[in-house]
Amino acid sequence: YPQKIISISETVKKRVKKFLNRDSLVIFPPTETSKYYYKPSKGYWLSVNRLVSHKRVDLQIKAFSLIPNEKLIIVGSYEKSNHFQLYAKEILRLKTSNIEIKSWISNKELIKLYAECKGFIATSLEEDYGMNVVEAMASGKPVIAPNEGGYKETIKNKRTGILIDNINEYKIVDAINEINNKLSIDNNHYKNNCINQAKKFDIKIFIKKIKIEIQKCLQQ
Repeated sequence: YPQKIISISETVKKRVKKFLNRDSLVIFPPTETSKYYYKPSKGYWLSVNRLVSHKRVDLQIKAFSLIPNEKLIIVGSYEKSNHFQLYAKEILRLKTSNIEIKSWISNKELIKLYAECKGFIATSLEEDYGMNVVEAMASGKPVIAPNEGGYKETIKNKRTGILIDNINEYKIVDAINEINNKLSIDNNHYKNNCINQAKKFDIKIFIKKIKIEIQKCLQQ
């Protein structure tokens, strides 16, 4: 029987209480923010997620089919079971010419894609936490995501991106247009806010907090 439960977000904390009837402490997962860097945009939007149905990648594809002048790069791999391959095949079938899908790329290439994107798109259903949006903000890039799950705990609406209620493809397009308008006036509009926000989830903070909790357990 565990002495203490640590949850990775308030979202997970609520689930632990609901299903296990246990209280838990929130310590956000670690992101090594110093690994990420900002570069001027090369004009594409980025999405990083496994190609599984609850990530709702199809919403991203539907949105970008409505704005053919915008480019989306999806970094997404998938498990080799039939269930996951079926969704991946559906994504490949739906994608339009302004969407590129990359799978199983190196970490170095991924960090470069973060650095050079215009902004980041996330659509996962009730995401537990969402480390990818923190990585995007660490790169100084604004994030578009559903106003649900862990995203509500990391993204500052209108400051580091846009949180969307009851997300759909049309609302994603509206959010893209809003961010484009801000960036057309100032390329660095979101940069500092995003980088500073990401630092709140840095690995140094995680190590400090987890050490304290381990020490408390050892003293009991």
